[in-house]
Amino acid sequence: GNTSAAATITAPDTTAPAEPSGVQLSDDGKTISGKGEAGSTVAIKDADGNTLASATVGSDGTFSVTLPAAQANGQTLTVTATDAAGNTS
Repeated sequence: GNTSAAATITAPDTTAPAEPSGVQLSDDGKTISGKGEAGSTVAIKDADGNTLASATVGSDGTFSVTLPAAQANGQTLTVTATDAAGNTS
């Protein structure tokens, strides 16, 4: 009837965060804002897959990213979120 001490284990995080939502580009084309999983990193990429800028989603679930150059000529941008475990939306 003797019981050993408990062993603990932490399961890996394999769940990707939800895609960023409410993503908006400012009228001047210099800032992207939206909502995402708190603590995740949001990356803004151009049509060729080059990362233009990134930011960490705040504890309130919002983010704002300032781009290095205005995007005001019909460019296509991709916004993804990557959590601390490396899972990407």
